[in-house]
Amino acid sequence: MKTTKPKLQMALTIISLTFLVFLAVGSTAAGRRPSLSKKEVKVLIASAKTKEDQLKLADYYKAETVRLEAEAKDHDEMAEMYRKNPTPMAVKHPEAIGEGHCHEMARRYREAAAKAQELAAMHEQLATTAEIAYFLSAVQIGGGHAAEA
Repeated sequence: MKTTKPKLQMALTIISLTFLVFLAVGSTAAGRRPSLSKKEVKVLIASAKTKEDQLKLADYYKAETVRLEAEAKDHDEMAEMYRKNPTPMAVKHPEAIGEGHCHEMARRYREAAAKAQELAAMHEQLATTAEIAYFLSAVQIGGGHAAEA
């Protein structure tokens, strides 16, 4: 009976620590105002035509990349905690609970961060394209005088 009580206390401690980590991550993420709201992002995706619009989207995806990479790092740290202090349930189901779960979540966050980084680069390229299109339209409106200069 005495060996069960310390194991139960250890499991409850780990669960409590994990809960606190999630609380801290949630409050930190909630404390930072994203560059754009989800609604603003959707509107810009549907209507972006100018260099400024594309750069706003690029900045949004850069911030998302940072956020997702931070989540991956947090899960790597939690996986290490579970590795050092495995719970009986985590030993029984290593891929579903504890270290295995955290490694999988870290992998998925890194994958999402890479895609967000690709989207940021795409919108930066679209900003350059929008700037060129603006210049070309100005040349056409001006009667081609910019090409003669």
